[in-house]
Amino acid sequence: MSFSKNKKESARDNPSDDRVQLELLKKAHSKLKQEVSKLQQANQLLTKQYEQIKKEQIEYLQNVSHQLVAPLNAIKWHIENLTEGRLGIERIKKVLRSIYSQATISVHLAKNFALMSNLEADHKLSALSEPLQPVNLCRLMVNLADDFQPLGWDKDLQIKVIDEPLDSAPEVLAIKPLISQVFSNIIENALKYSNSGNVVNIYGSYNPQNDTVSVCISNKGISLPAEGTEPIFTRGYRSTEARNIYPAGTGYGMYIASAIVDIHEGNITASTDENGRVVFTVTLSVKRLAGKARLRAAKGSTHYR
Repeated sequence: MSFSKNKKESARDNPSDDRVQLELLKKAHSKLKQEVSKLQQANQLLTKQYEQIKKEQIEYLQNVSHQLVAPLNAIKWHIENLTEGRLGIERIKKVLRSIYSQATISVHLAKNFALMSNLEADHKLSALSEPLQPVNLCRLMVNLADDFQPLGWDKDLQIKVIDEPLDSAPEVLAIKPLISQVFSNIIENALKYSNSGNVVNIYGSYNPQNDTVSVCISNKGISLPAEGTEPIFTRGYRSTEARNIYPAGTGYGMYIASAIVDIHEGNITASTDENGRVVFTVTLSVKRLAGKARLRAAKGSTHYR
């Protein structure tokens, strides 16, 4: 009994055990402080990012609202002139062409606006509601060139689709409305920032080794930013030169294009060729997406393959 009591008193009176416990508590406290500091820094970063995104969204809404009002007012003004019945045939043709141009701008802006929320929420192809379908890129380029050519006439610009060898390329599996928007954004930019009197060239080819089709859209106008091409595909980015030429832009066109291409597991790049022309190249796989999302039903069928 006496021996047991002495042992307990000895353990209780041993200062080295207390020091060990104290050191462990200090280390645990220090580690906890570090973790709390990291969490605080992460929280501050997230808050800053949230505020930036919120600011960008407000600016985007303001820009889109402004850009939508302008073409709609122009359409309204042209229709008023037409209804007065005082215009000659040639003038009527020009007015109708302008109405078509302004309507194209409005539709293009509305599509980009609708895509923004979808692309922010859905990052996977399978999450999107639209089905995949075979897309003939050469035919698509011809159709888009026809749609945007009236915009080019306003600046004495021509859109030229060079068929060969793109016309012999196989169809690519893609969500057609989204891929159409990719090329619409690029073509619109090419027209917007080209020098008057030039030609926007559209051409492409098939790479059998990679089983991919590439489409290039080139124009002669403002140069690529000195800091490199990566910022071009960043949300809200606009170079100083672009802002000077077209102050009302949103800076979301290339961001949306890049996001759509990423969803399709493709590639989009910007470069300058030997003639000083800016070239945007979009490369898409012919069959890589097979089985990764539903396919559009064949004609006459009520089921997806």
